[in-house]
Amino acid sequence: MLKKVVVLLLCMMLVLPATVLAEETELPVLEKPSSLTVRDGGNNDLLLRLTQPSSIMEYMDSDDFYILYELDFKINDGPWKFDKNWAGVNVPEGVITYYEDLYDIMNVAGYLNFIGHDERNAIDLPIFPANLGLDAFDLQNNTYSFRYRYLYEYEVQDPATEEWGCKVIASPYSETATIGKAQGSAIPNSLEAPTSLKGELKTGDQGQPYFHFNFVIPQSVEEANKATEVRTKLDWKIGNGKWATELAGVEPFEKAGDMLSDDVDVDPIDEGAWGEIDIKENAYYFRAFFELEKPDGSFVKSPFSNVIEIGTGAFYSGASNWAKPELEKANELGLVPDILKGADMTKSITRAEFAAVAVKAYEALIGTAAIPAVNNPFTDTKDVEVLKAFNIGAVNGTSPTTFAPNALLVRQEAATMLTRVFKKVSLAGWTLATDSQFTLSYTKPAAFADDANISGWAKDSVYFMASNGIIGGVGNNKFAPKNTTTNEEATGYANATREQALIIAMRMVENLGD
Repeated sequence: MLKKVVVLLLCMMLVLPATVLAEETELPVLEKPSSLTVRDGGNNDLLLRLTQPSSIMEYMDSDDFYILYELDFKINDGPWKFDKNWAGVNVPEGVITYYEDLYDIMNVAGYLNFIGHDERNAIDLPIFPANLGLDAFDLQNNTYSFRYRYLYEYEVQDPATEEWGCKVIASPYSETATIGKAQGSAIPNSLEAPTSLKGELKTGDQGQPYFHFNFVIPQSVEEANKATEVRTKLDWKIGNGKWATELAGVEPFEKAGDMLSDDVDVDPIDEGAWGEIDIKENAYYFRAFFELEKPDGSFVKSPFSNVIEIGTGAFYSGASNWAKPELEKANELGLVPDILKGADMTKSITRAEFAAVAVKAYEALIGTAAIPAVNNPFTDTKDVEVLKAFNIGAVNGTSPTTFAPNALLVRQEAATMLTRVFKKVSLAGWTLATDSQFTLSYTKPAAFADDANISGWAKDSVYFMASNGIIGGVGNNKFAPKNTTTNEEATGYANATREQALIIAMRMVENLGD
């Protein structure tokens, strides 16, 4: 929420008792400003972003102190323009009037109490050339440097004349922020994703339902918010529908005030997005992201956070009746990746989707998070889950440089990828490159009727999985390892479905987890 705004009063107009100070010890201690950045505003203006330390905010919130900011600037290596020494100076007209009368300019000084700050004590202050007595900003040929400090003006009485006047104390200057020829804009070109998104349905004072969310903001995003306004947004979808960010004319939810926050309330009914909230009938899915706007109107968006589901408890929008009990077990074991939440379980699974399932199985077995490969060998995907699966040796490419993330997975590939996961967890020193040096101990079951169709590189994995009750045949003692005819390809005869993929991952974790 924006912090309270108070009415502007000049020093000589103040009648509050706090401004008449008999003891010097009652004066505030003004520490150095904690942050100043400058960026191109895009309209022949500059935006100075000021972030105040907590001590300054406490002074302002107390209603006892009116804290001013004072800007200073210079061009290239020239002198500072407003480098005034206020110590011991009697300023009868007050600081703001001093600047207005002397320079006929605005925004060089102002009361911070009168400006709404965001939750991180930051404000954006637009500066136009005229505010600094200039005709225009020439960012191509000049460098503009800025600094600011805090001022506190208070009333004192001259013992000799018994007349009242103003004195000013000043903090140290902030660090210098520059823009122009020698320094580009401080706006970042990328943002990290929110992490650990959690949410719940709550009820307001009038009985109206709303959603509450919280998550972790990376430190890099906190730093970016000091340079420019970073906004928190929540993408959403209902059931198997599309995400708001995928639909024309539909917007994700935003934190009130368009600000960065790790604590967000959303009332979609009040905002006109939904007609009702019915968690008994619907599953609602959410994912958070950060966004900032550049002066040219383009946007920088972070990746999405993890997906959470609130509603019916079913993480899927469709599943075969026979599969539902084991799918619930898979969900309880944390084996459902974000990419499959809210998905139709009866559809065929892609290579990228199964890579994410394999990663979840690995993490469940080993108890630690998988780490993506630093160097991506694939030119057709940047999927972080694929890179995790590649790094642990669960997958390789369809060629040295391609992964085919959207290709549909066949059953022998599913058996092989999960067997590699088991080897990685249970066989010390195993890697995909050294796979031939390691042997799994198991009793091989009778051959499938279509054994000849199982690729040589997949046979050991298929029979290992079958011997442990993890993956079986499709009837008539056939395994259906891959599509071998045009008709099988068209009908998806040997394709693994999403529900099958999650179920065999669940069975592997349950049967081989010890």
